[in-house]
Amino acid sequence: MNEFFQMLKKDHVELKGILGQLVEAKEPKKREELFQKLREELVPHMKAEESTFYPPLMKKKEAREDVMEGVEEHHVSDLVLKELEKMPKGEEKWGAKMGVFKELVEHHIKDEESKVFKSAEKALDPDEFQAIMAKFDQEKQKIKKTLK
Repeated sequence: MNEFFQMLKKDHVELKGILGQLVEAKEPKKREELFQKLREELVPHMKAEESTFYPPLMKKKEAREDVMEGVEEHHVSDLVLKELEKMPKGEEKWGAKMGVFKELVEHHIKDEESKVFKSAEKALDPDEFQAIMAKFDQEKQKIKKTLK
C-alpha cells in the first residue's frame, strides 16, 4: 500500500478511536474534552484532503464521481460537527447526534479507503502521490495551529 494511503489510514484509525470514546462518554466534561480532540484531528484532516488530495482527482474521469461523493460527505460532516459544537454536551440529544455523526464518518472512511483509494491508485502516478503527501501534511499542520 502506498505511503500516502498509510498516512490517511493512520488518521482514520485515530479518528475512529476518538469517535468510539465519544459515543461511550456520558459525562459532559469528558465529552467536551474528547470533542475538542476530535475537532483538532478531524477538521485539519478533512480540509487538507479537500485542498491537496481531492482536486487532482477531480480532474481524472475515473475518480471524479467517488471524489464528489467524498466532498459531499465532508460537507455534511462539517454541518453536523458545527451543530454538535453548539449543543450543550450534557444534553440527551447530543449523544444521539454524536452516534449518527460517528456512523457518517465511519461510512465516509470506508468509502474513501475502498473506492477513492482504488481510483486514486489508477489515476495518479508515484510522483503525484509524493507531491500530494507533502502538501497534505503541511496543510494539516497549518490548520491544526489555527484550531488551538
